[in-house]
Amino acid sequence: MDAGTAMRADSRGGDIDVTLRDLSQLFRSLDPSPFREGNLTADAEAYFLNKVKEQPDDHPVRIVIHLPARNLTRRPSFDIATALTGHFAACAAAETKRLHEAIRTWRQAALIGFVTLSICLFLAWQITHNFPARPMTRILQESFVILGWVSVWKPIETFLYELLPIRRQQRRHLFVRLSSAKVFICDDA
Repeated sequence: MDAGTAMRADSRGGDIDVTLRDLSQLFRSLDPSPFREGNLTADAEAYFLNKVKEQPDDHPVRIVIHLPARNLTRRPSFDIATALTGHFAACAAAETKRLHEAIRTWRQAALIGFVTLSICLFLAWQITHNFPARPMTRILQESFVILGWVSVWKPIETFLYELLPIRRQQRRHLFVRLSSAKVFICDDA
C-alpha cells in the first residue's frame, strides 16, 4: 500500500496491524459476490506479502485491521476475515497450479528436445562415418549438431530460470501462511 492511501500499518510484535480509512483500501469491490477471494486490491496483496515475508516462518500470522468506528456500523454483507484469508487461499492454489503446469510443460519440452537431440547427433555421426570428408559433409554434420542442441535450449532455459529458483515456491508458501492467518477487526474510536 502506498502513502497516498492514508493507511497506517505496523508489524511490531509479530502482528500485521493495518489502519484503514475505508474498506475500499483493502478490497476492490465491496460486492458480496461468490468470488470474494478475488476482490483484494493488488497493493493490499503486495503489502501483506511483504509484511509476512519479514516474519519468521515459525511465527503464526495475525492480521489486525483497524477501521474507524463509523465504518463498523455499516459493515459489508460479507465476512472480512473470510474474504481476506479466502483470497490468499485462492492465490496459493493458483501458484500451485501454475507450478504444476510449468513442470508438465517442461517435461514435454524436455522429452521432445532430448529425442530431437539424440536423432540429430545420430544423424551427424552417420554423416561423419558414411560420407566422404568434404566441406559440404562437414556443414551438414555441424548443422545437425547445432539443430540438436538448439532443440534442448528451451527446456534447459526453463529448468534453470523458471523451475529451479525457489522464488515461486516461496511465494506460494507466503500465500499459504496468509491464508491461515488469524484476522481481527477492531474499531478505532
